[in-house]
Amino acid sequence: MTARSKDLVVRKELPTQAKLRLKVPLTRDSQGIYSLAVSPDGQQLIVGFGNGAIQAVDPMSGKAVRDVFSGGVSRQATTALCFHPMDNSYLVSVGAEGIVGVYNPLTGACLHTFTEEDNQLYTVDISADGATFATAGRNRGIRIYDTRNNHLINVLEPADHVTSGKELKPIDGHTRRIYALRFHPQERHIFVSGGWDDSIKIWDKRMSNEARKVLNGPHICGPGIDIKNNKILTGSWVARNALQIWDFRKSSVEKNVAFPSSIDHGEFIYAARYCTGDTVIAGGSGTNSAQVINIKNDTVLGEFNLEQHPVHTVATALDGQQIAVAGDHGNLQVGYLV
Repeated sequence: MTARSKDLVVRKELPTQAKLRLKVPLTRDSQGIYSLAVSPDGQQLIVGFGNGAIQAVDPMSGKAVRDVFSGGVSRQATTALCFHPMDNSYLVSVGAEGIVGVYNPLTGACLHTFTEEDNQLYTVDISADGATFATAGRNRGIRIYDTRNNHLINVLEPADHVTSGKELKPIDGHTRRIYALRFHPQERHIFVSGGWDDSIKIWDKRMSNEARKVLNGPHICGPGIDIKNNKILTGSWVARNALQIWDFRKSSVEKNVAFPSSIDHGEFIYAARYCTGDTVIAGGSGTNSAQVINIKNDTVLGEFNLEQHPVHTVATALDGQQIAVAGDHGNLQVGYLV
């Protein structure tokens, strides 16, 4: 076992503190960082920028390793990145121009790229078995692709009461933009999505246009959904009760997690992820920081402060032992739990 891998061995004891390892002032793009992904083994950190660039960074040293995609002044943001759960050489990216890219981040090679016409994409995730990935964004539809050949398998249609003339039902598709989508970690056909229409939809990817269940309330404006042990974590862009735990089976709020914020600025969360045990990380524009919180007792284990700049995205790996936080002006911070 190398010294590097020893440092990333998952601890069995419960974490009591979140620590900052690195502050990385990336200058690849002045528009800031909009997406992050950490490989399942914690060895790779991939960063997506506002000019479309995608860069591999060493999570231990903070040094840029290679450009995966160079971006450009005419390009729009890389809004989401996702590693294959069992293959560190397979990365999917989506962007605000509707472009889907499949890369080998270990070499920087582009394996495949295509565009969803007349769409802006904000989110992507790969199923737990690695067989499919799903994209969503401005046009409110959800597209399911085969990871082996990138062929479109299914489209979960958005709600459309204007042309259909039918009254909308809660289980119909989304009525506004979708900003987050996460597959269930154990059930390969099930995933959840959320966005501006103040609802979380629970889907079976084999269905055409009706959700299995609906959670009413969360106003999702970024990568603010995660799933663990049949508990859905949501981070909403609202002033109060922004961080919530939902029971996947009962479709009800189990807990409003106390998120530290001032009375003047509110919570306003963009991004939220589970870490290890009963620990989560969440951040946004209310505090301009990401807080690591024990959700059982609402204890704050640490803060990653971006110094007056909003947190756009967070990422975790190795049960949260590897943490990354990023936002405006190239602010990237890397930490860990102890």
